Amino acid sequence: MTQTVPVTSAGIVDQSEVDQPAVDQPDAGQSDAGQSDADRGRITITTMVLLGAMTGLGPFSMSVHLPGLPRMADDLATSQSSVQLTMTACVVGIAVGQVVAGPLSDAYGRRRPLLVAMALYCATSAVCAAAWTVPMLAGLRFAQGMFAAFGMTIARAVIRDVADGQRLVRLFARMALVSGLTPIIAPNLGSALLVVTDWRGIFVVLAALGALFAALSVGSLRETLPPARRTRLRPASTARTYAALATDGAFLAPSLVVGLAYGAMFSYVSSSSFVLSDAYGVSQTVFGVLFAANAVGFMAGGQLGAALAGRRGTIRALRITLPAAAAAAAGITLAALAGSGPAVVGTLFLTVASIGACMPIASAEAMRTRPDSSGTASGLLGLTQFALGGLIGPIVGAFGSTSALPLGIGMCLCLLAAFALCLRPAAPRPTPSPAA
Repeated sequence: MTQTVPVTSAGIVDQSEVDQPAVDQPDAGQSDAGQSDADRGRITITTMVLLGAMTGLGPFSMSVHLPGLPRMADDLATSQSSVQLTMTACVVGIAVGQVVAGPLSDAYGRRRPLLVAMALYCATSAVCAAAWTVPMLAGLRFAQGMFAAFGMTIARAVIRDVADGQRLVRLFARMALVSGLTPIIAPNLGSALLVVTDWRGIFVVLAALGALFAALSVGSLRETLPPARRTRLRPASTARTYAALATDGAFLAPSLVVGLAYGAMFSYVSSSSFVLSDAYGVSQTVFGVLFAANAVGFMAGGQLGAALAGRRGTIRALRITLPAAAAAAAGITLAALAGSGPAVVGTLFLTVASIGACMPIASAEAMRTRPDSSGTASGLLGLTQFALGGLIGPIVGAFGSTSALPLGIGMCLCLLAAFALCLRPAAPRPTPSPAA
């Protein structure tokens, strides 16, 4: 038997009209490790915090050393632009690593690849502290980004293993509570560390962080993908899975929504300090306070978005939060035209909070489409997110920092494009009905 499920033209399922189980139920019984399905479905507070921290590990690794870039350039006897390539290498590593991590976790389970990756992240970070040339450091930063990406990809896959429907949205929103702290903690911690150590010491701290995550994973992270649900790791099969995902509107549309929303967010992260300083005379101290406030808004928005999705359904929630975010971004544009710094600050907060409401919902929509290969889906989702963010952010920044106008227009266009992806209804498609 089949049941008819309404979808948008882009293939996004409206979960408000579909009865979903709270937890995916694998084959009944015990796994080889003697772990019951009920145990696999539980997510403790400790595990939730760990998974949230894992999703923020890549961006944290990328940005915590930013305050030390000038000293790094002096020590390595090179230019600032050359040293910035090490950050680019880390970003590329994060993007590539997610594509690699997904199929590996589908083939070998979530726990083993994560533990190995955290051990390698720890080792790579330690070697970064001893690097003596920019090419060497760039290569190590690429590897560091790859191993950090395993945590990001597998964290999403773990949540998908144990949850579906509204519970999936709620858990993604809770992860955002932790990962949303990254923009607050990373640059401030980097500056604080430079008081007592140099840039090499920052990488030692990252190595210690990797060791801590590995230890916590051993103690609190249970395997959520039993052997019966794993897939063989074959290059041809993996390529076919990625091709199927890339052409499946039910996955691609919400993934693009995530990527476009992240592109708007990355534009803000990469440009706001220059814009607020150059155009409106905001000091570094005041900017730090504003940046922290916006991060709190992003986290709060995620919880409000999850609650809205519970009441209205995921697609209706996106159709509310995305236009709200676009309208707030348009407000940035109007405030910039009016030359009002306080209005720019206020509308920036509303925009970031609204983006925070959109992203967990769209992420859950993308992840729910392929429960049989959720690790691979998580990897492609992460690649889409970072690829669009890395592309859109520099384009917006290239238009200058003498006004918030380019930032407002860029964010508004991204969010309107994301809204268009879940706007029009289309013909229904059949899906297998759940087992009786």
